[in-house]
Amino acid sequence: MGRPRLIDAVIVVFTFTGGALSLLGTFYRSSVIVATLLLVLVQASVLFWRRTQPVGVLLVVIITVIVSFAIAPEREPSSPALAFAVYAVSVYGRGSARLVVVAAAIVLVICAVVLLFLNGFGTARVLLPPGAVALIAWVIGDYVRSRRVFFADIVARHQQEREEAAEEERLRIARELHDVVAHNVSAMAIQAGAARVSGSSSQEALQSIEEGARATLSELNRLLGVLRKSPGAPLAPQPTLDEADALLKPARDAGLEATLKVTGEKRPLPAAVDLSAYRIIQEAITNVLKHANASRVQVVVDYQPEALQLTISDNGTGANSTESTGHGLIGMRERVELFGGEMGSGSSSLGGFTVRAKLPLAP
Repeated sequence: MGRPRLIDAVIVVFTFTGGALSLLGTFYRSSVIVATLLLVLVQASVLFWRRTQPVGVLLVVIITVIVSFAIAPEREPSSPALAFAVYAVSVYGRGSARLVVVAAAIVLVICAVVLLFLNGFGTARVLLPPGAVALIAWVIGDYVRSRRVFFADIVARHQQEREEAAEEERLRIARELHDVVAHNVSAMAIQAGAARVSGSSSQEALQSIEEGARATLSELNRLLGVLRKSPGAPLAPQPTLDEADALLKPARDAGLEATLKVTGEKRPLPAAVDLSAYRIIQEAITNVLKHANASRVQVVVDYQPEALQLTISDNGTGANSTESTGHGLIGMRERVELFGGEMGSGSSSLGGFTVRAKLPLAP
């Protein structure tokens, strides 16, 4: 409810007005009328706290009903306050209190029915109205409570799904940023180091470093533009395996013999698999440039009937980059696991190390 306290105030006024109007046409003594009005006022007033103290409110209402019946036995021992109080216990009360209330209501109704069969009409007339009112109010409250729990579960589930989606997107963006920056910057570092060691700054090396820096800035601007939803932000298509040969250029510029071999029946791939395969090759080559001390690297893309097999091998003598705990390896594994694939490493036929990744393809 948008304004629960306003609704509670309306209930208080309604209950008191109804109780006061019920005294019209009666022939009680003035003292009985005054006492009854005071009891009605107490019943109505305590309903204002029915949400926070449902059990206490119900006890006060029950006491006032009993006292009112003792003062004026001719009046029916029931009131709207009893219905609202039982409803509040059913909706807002704890499990044990709710069970006690509904059990008491059922007992009152059963006893009244039994007394009717035993010709105890007088007692049945006293027990049946409050029992029936309480039972009906409890059932309505239980329905409202179950609906609230149901909708609360839906909201919580949707909130969890949104959080999971946001976390997945955050990881995806982190992988993209790492793959782009690490690959290009590593290539520039290798080229700059080679130029420094050789003691010369060739035009080709400087041009390659410049191109790498510009490519890195372009990729970062594209990603950040999409994140900021900037109007006019470049929305170039994501790279695919068709551009995999371009990933070998930094290795070639660094003096490595880099080759790409495609086997199997080449066919269009799902966009997510295509991009992930491209990024895995990119990161594997980055690892070769950074860690392998290799002079040769070979990339094999094998289009199998039900999977895409990627093999990146080198002849290096450095530490096995697949044993690294860096973000690149984590990113590669996350990409592979995203499709339920397999990733491993081992000795290379070239004399160094091999990274293998298998991405299943939907039939």
